[in-house]
Amino acid sequence: MIEENQQELDEAERQIRVNSKGKKTKRVKCKPGYKLKANGTSCEAMSGSEKMTRKKAAKKSVKKRKSKSQAGSNRKRAKALNKRKSLGL
Repeated sequence: MIEENQQELDEAERQIRVNSKGKKTKRVKCKPGYKLKANGTSCEAMSGSEKMTRKKAAKKSVKKRKSKSQAGSNRKRAKALNKRKSLGL
């Protein structure tokens, strides 16, 4: 019974998607706190330190994306203001 439960944990959820042209793409998904093993067919539990580093990295990437979009919106605003200035508004 314990072996069966362990096997269920090791199994990764396989998702197959088909696009409008009929091309299939396979995707393997693990439960939260688990990562895909090197063989690509099963999942293994992540260590606590790895979870923490991933959490930090995720926060950093969110910050980076946010700042990029802010810079982009500032550029667009400046461009629009220049256009208005050239039109004499």
